Amino acid sequence: MSEKGNRPKQTVWIRYAKWLVTVFAFIFLINEIFVKRDAVAMVEDYKELIAQKWWVVAIVLLLMPINWLLESIKWKILFAKFGSMSLPKAFKGTLMGVAVGLFTINGVGEFVGRMTAVPIRKRQEAVSSSMVASMAQLAVTITIGGAFVVYFGSLFIDDGRLVMAKIAAFSTVLVGIVAYYFMPQLAKKGLSKALFLNRYNHFIDSFDQFERKTLTTIYGLSLLRYSVFSFQLGFLLYHFGGFTDFKFVLLIPVYYYIQTLIPTVALGEVGVRGYILTTLFSQSLSSSDVILVSFIIWFINLVLPGIIGMILLIKTKISLT
Repeated sequence: MSEKGNRPKQTVWIRYAKWLVTVFAFIFLINEIFVKRDAVAMVEDYKELIAQKWWVVAIVLLLMPINWLLESIKWKILFAKFGSMSLPKAFKGTLMGVAVGLFTINGVGEFVGRMTAVPIRKRQEAVSSSMVASMAQLAVTITIGGAFVVYFGSLFIDDGRLVMAKIAAFSTVLVGIVAYYFMPQLAKKGLSKALFLNRYNHFIDSFDQFERKTLTTIYGLSLLRYSVFSFQLGFLLYHFGGFTDFKFVLLIPVYYYIQTLIPTVALGEVGVRGYILTTLFSQSLSSSDVILVSFIIWFINLVLPGIIGMILLIKTKISLT
């Protein structure tokens, strides 16, 4: 059979697969939002507060596209080593990545979703550049969060060891940054030992293309993105939970640090988010406030862009040749 004859069959199977994923996602979402979390009852309980502070939710919502736009810019800059990509296409690919990442542990499926936005001959490089972008965000989250974990630990030790705690916090940041700059080489070395990846030589070799200047730019953009979603959470905590003590503001990096270390599937992690927030902010927030804040930030930053990404994924023609 000719190549032309094969294409329709491949297209049909891909179309079915995309619709299957989308239907499964919406069923899962409906169950998570309206059954497990009973969003209708939550809105009913907080309708007066939400009506009064609708502008708070609006500001957090407006920051959501900025959050993912920064991630798109990171990917676009890294992918530029291998080919051109417009910012709209990078943004579209990032959202499709969010859609697929909703079903996978800690969003690792984002790499698969982003691949659909580039030609097949560049998909190996698309994955490696996406991995470096994600590792940069992980490095920022771990180093800042780790430093604040050490800082809060110092509050419970005697003054004689306070200097050592501060040195440990600084060392956490320093080691994290140094490890980030060596990360592409370490990734290549580790992946090259995986025999099943030997056929993907473009993917492994592409890690050599990321220069320190580029990595510095990506790290800076990751810091900026980190400040955006940290502000979103702090803004909600302040307005919906009476979260005014500056000391507790410093717990936000600890929250993201712990959340990053716990393997979760994004579609079901709202419960995990709520548990972490309750544990960290129990002295200043009621459990009901935590449930509301964790649901809003989860829905705006993950579910909403994921739904948009699903729609884009359905409309995108994916070729296997």
